Amino acid sequence: MSFIRVLPILLLLPILAMADDDKNFKIQPQQFKQGTVVQPVANTAVELAKGIAVSENPTFPLKQNTIYWRHKVSPKEYQWISGNVAIENFAKLHAFNLKDNFFKPSEVAKMRFYGSQNAKAFQDEPDLYFDREYIYSPRISKLFFVKNGHWQTLKESTLPGVIKFSSDNENASFSGSKGVVNSKQLFPVAPGAYSFVFTAPDCYPYADIGVVESGKAYVFKTAFTPYEIDTTKKAPVSVIPADVVAAQSLEELEIVNDKFFMELNAAMDTLNVKSFESVYPPIVAASTIGLMDDDSAYVEYVARYKNKKDEALKIWIRSQIGDVSALDKQIRSKLDSLEALPLRGSMMPAVVTPTFDTDSGALVPRVVSIDLKFGEDNGRFDFGWKGVVPGVDMDRLYVWLHERTPDVQVHLNLQNNKPVWIYKDGLVVARHQYRFIQIEFHVRDSVYVGEGNFVLPNYIYEQPEVQAWLSTPITAEPPQKDTTEADAVVDSAIVGPMPDIEDLIPAMRVIRDKVHGTVALLDSGSFRYMGRVVSMSPFAIMTTEVTQKFFAQTMNSMDSTKRIKDRSKFADPEKPVHNITWDDARAVCQALGGDLPSEAQWEFAARASNNEGFPWANDSVSNPDVYAVYRANSYDKGSKSGEYGPHKVASKKPNAWGIYDMAGNVAEWTRDKYFMFSFVVESSNPTGAMFGYSKVFKGGSWKDKEKRLNATYRDDEDPRYWSETMGFRCVYPREIIKE
Repeated sequence: MSFIRVLPILLLLPILAMADDDKNFKIQPQQFKQGTVVQPVANTAVELAKGIAVSENPTFPLKQNTIYWRHKVSPKEYQWISGNVAIENFAKLHAFNLKDNFFKPSEVAKMRFYGSQNAKAFQDEPDLYFDREYIYSPRISKLFFVKNGHWQTLKESTLPGVIKFSSDNENASFSGSKGVVNSKQLFPVAPGAYSFVFTAPDCYPYADIGVVESGKAYVFKTAFTPYEIDTTKKAPVSVIPADVVAAQSLEELEIVNDKFFMELNAAMDTLNVKSFESVYPPIVAASTIGLMDDDSAYVEYVARYKNKKDEALKIWIRSQIGDVSALDKQIRSKLDSLEALPLRGSMMPAVVTPTFDTDSGALVPRVVSIDLKFGEDNGRFDFGWKGVVPGVDMDRLYVWLHERTPDVQVHLNLQNNKPVWIYKDGLVVARHQYRFIQIEFHVRDSVYVGEGNFVLPNYIYEQPEVQAWLSTPITAEPPQKDTTEADAVVDSAIVGPMPDIEDLIPAMRVIRDKVHGTVALLDSGSFRYMGRVVSMSPFAIMTTEVTQKFFAQTMNSMDSTKRIKDRSKFADPEKPVHNITWDDARAVCQALGGDLPSEAQWEFAARASNNEGFPWANDSVSNPDVYAVYRANSYDKGSKSGEYGPHKVASKKPNAWGIYDMAGNVAEWTRDKYFMFSFVVESSNPTGAMFGYSKVFKGGSWKDKEKRLNATYRDDEDPRYWSETMGFRCVYPREIIKE
């Protein structure tokens, strides 16, 4: 670097020299004092029994519906207190959402936060609050912290609220969109509308909706209506348990089921439901709670309300006409067992349509595939199949099927004997089989399996049950779920676990591609980059640095006039290419259909959800020797050692995403320009500086000390520069990688 370019750094050295290492901006585990009494603090957001609290040892994961208070006694002593939220004081806090800031509770609980970037390491905020989703400050709306040697800022969020449940019925239960709530309080809850189902023994279930405001508590007060059922009253149906036992096949049992519900519906038609309507809670109008009718939360509430009202109406009907639940349960149980059985049968197609090879130029085109139509329109079996039958002369097969000769039989395999039921006015009007998984052609004494696709008519294909089955692998039977609210699981957005960083990072899988090398396929995700949370689009990245062997294979596949010479000093097919310029490295990646990674792509892949810069930072061993080839285990060994210089790729432990040597071995070129100051960091797929000539390289090398292996560390060089410490890896668009 020239002196002019270095001058700004020299001017900053006095300031940088005053900065502490990251460790000074963290709270060490031993600094949390357990069992000490907390001195009274005014306006605390934690409810303290009789105003007294004893500090605990921080344990993770944090409990749901609990707020935690971190109180600073001195620069080296902190107290950790938990309890229920004191809503009056909670309303005065400033909130910072952990997911939005790409953190998890176990990480931020041990970080120091500041009201100013001018603060010294020991001048952190004395009181902060935490829960599974947020960090809170009682004093300021902007929190600063140090991560990877840089001051960064937390993004403030809307303060959440609290939901409380109040009921005089000790056996009352509450359930949200995904499950039963096992607490009388939900915290934290993002502001917005929420609906719940309320149930209690011998009471009608119902749904209610309320709107949670920022920093406030919304209380749901239950209003149950009890009921009684006369179990001695005979139900007006002729079906008896013996009829269910006598049914030998699924079709026979379906007849019993339909008769049962037809008689039950006829009996219900004679009832006056006005008396039920008079005691059941009315639906809440959207306008009364400040919502529109098409608001998603209100639409969800309406569906839930109607579901519970239908359930309550059935209970009321039972109370009027007699108990039929035991008979209903007997029918359903036997239906489930018969529908779970696999089904195999023989059926000849009603229509056979051939597809001919018209492009071959032959005088008599050959049949290349067949289209079969089975069953009758709107019948129990109404489907088609289109494909080929390997090992069989397709011309001859077509003739045999068309003429329905005994030389061929068609056998069908269904995953199980479960048809889709189609209803009208509460009664079943049709049933259709749809779970076809295999077709076999028995030609004389041989069996051939068809290769193709089953085709369902639209009126069957569009049924939600059919769509759900089609999207499920046929090796696993889709779970038969009860749609009642009481059997659901609690909505994680309300009371479930805090969305961990793993929810923000991409799914990853490794693919061995002959042309592009072994690559990790990364889906979209987010991470902390240059002081802010940025999002990344999907891409593929090589799991190792480009090896000399892969480089030679790539060059051999190229036009001889475009080949690049391998100048690597440490020759070995499995060692990374080095002594390569930025221009040459990029030319190789582009020849493969990719490019050098942007600095953001490189760091995203290297960090692998780690907010620290080292892959070993969160490892229990915390030893760079396990992950990296660097100065201590290479350069310092001396030139006569076999460990001197870059090592074979993938000789060390990969990061959490299965990517090797992102720390050490050889430093790696990125495609970004370098500029002294970063004025703009885009929120999505950052592209680096607009100005500058030199290029950024990352990762450190076999000559570097541990500090330069940090994934956030960056350096730059002239794109014409090469060195025995410089190598590269490529990134690719996801669509060009063959999975």
